[in-house]
Amino acid sequence: MKRIDDIRDAVAKTLETRGFDNQKFLAEMRAGKRDDGPYMIGALAVAALCRMEVAAD
Repeated sequence: MKRIDDIRDAVAKTLETRGFDNQKFLAEMRAGKRDDGPYMIGALAVAALCRMEVAAD
């Protein structure tokens, strides 16, 4: 599933940009081992909202 991989990478990149440097955590996030955490849950919620807005247009 390419879309979820893109979201995982975007979240990890954003955390890195903001100074988060725990590389093990970021690698786990990119590998899908942190999908139940607050960062990914928030990102998936935003992605769902964006999809709904596009569908409404």
